[in-house]
Amino acid sequence: MSTTIIGCGWLGRAFGEALVQQGEKVYGSVRSEEGFEQLSQVGIHPFQLDLNEAVSIPKEIAEQTKNLVITLPPLHRDEPMRYHSKLVALLEQFADNISVIFTSSTGIYPDEEGEYDESYSFSTDQDSSILNVAENAIRENSSAHIIFRLGGLIGPNRHPIRYLQGRNEVKNPLGLINFVHQGDCVRAMLLALETKEIAETFNLVFPDRPTRKDYYFSAAKHYQLEPPTFSNESPSKRIISSEKIRQQFDFEFKYPIHNFPELQFN
Repeated sequence: MSTTIIGCGWLGRAFGEALVQQGEKVYGSVRSEEGFEQLSQVGIHPFQLDLNEAVSIPKEIAEQTKNLVITLPPLHRDEPMRYHSKLVALLEQFADNISVIFTSSTGIYPDEEGEYDESYSFSTDQDSSILNVAENAIRENSSAHIIFRLGGLIGPNRHPIRYLQGRNEVKNPLGLINFVHQGDCVRAMLLALETKEIAETFNLVFPDRPTRKDYYFSAAKHYQLEPPTFSNESPSKRIISSEKIRQQFDFEFKYPIHNFPELQFN
């Protein structure tokens, strides 16, 4: 039996590599054959899948799969129900008793001041957002699943200072950072594979939250970049809580967001 990762990009590939190192057989999808070599180099068996074109999993892969991991960015943002139907068609190709991990985003919560946890009750309008629609597709079609709502992702060669360096009038200087490192995402996903027959949703955000201004100034200094300048607007302090996974599984984050990852600059 094997684990199949739908969307073997930056996060999916790192997770797949961790599984291979544990002796697992891993299949990983990419949109074109150009991505095959990168996966093969770390021991992942690649196959081609572009959900914009068709939702067809090779039968031999579907039959071997015991764990299905979906790490795709939302498709068809202006057509949530089309994305819903794609996910349902995908799930229908696998056995009913597989375990599913789905990576969602803390962007599902309102972009307003407040503290948000997994018990947040969405309004009717919010419930029709593409992230909610996608999560509900998983819940309705998989009895054993874990949905991770990921904060802003950082890690090897990925950090927002790359795009914010030297920018002017960046908004919300006193707003709080809600980020999570790739390494902690992989650790949480590995833990999820050990957890059988539950249906849960967890936020994944590093619990220390510096202000945007302090954090990006520190990042610019670390990388020797020109820091951004910020507007003087009133802060919107939006907090995403990760207490649920810490309490339920005694999960501790091990990758501080101030340990800035290595970046390559062209």
